[in-house]
Amino acid sequence: MLKKTLVGLVLGASLVSSLNAETLKHDMDVLATSLSSVQRAFLLNNREMSVQLLADLKKNIKHTLGSKEKVISLLPDKLKYKSRIAVNSGRMINQYIDQIDEIYADKHLKNIEAQMESQNALIQIQEQCYKCHNLVRDWDKR
Repeated sequence: MLKKTLVGLVLGASLVSSLNAETLKHDMDVLATSLSSVQRAFLLNNREMSVQLLADLKKNIKHTLGSKEKVISLLPDKLKYKSRIAVNSGRMINQYIDQIDEIYADKHLKNIEAQMESQNALIQIQEQCYKCHNLVRDWDKR
């Protein structure tokens, strides 16, 4: 009886771990697609589209990286201690999104100045993504 219980617990834990890995992969795919769409809007110099897509990115960041508890639930056990890095990256991304919104709202900036400043903030968003991936990912799998 004890053996069956232990096997059940191990299988259950494996299933939860597998589901969390799939959820994390899905959520990261959503973030990657969202960021890619924002980059495309920037390349097209379409402010309205950029603002809407940045709002979507912010929503997706909140969903995936909005709380330490959520991140901890998604990360494998040996990486859970890195959850703070992911949450901080998400917070910084949201700050850069807010910065872009402020730049676009500033009527005193020339269009080229606004475009260049907002592009710099977008680069900072990308850097936060890379930073998180470089520090949190399990590189031992290579």
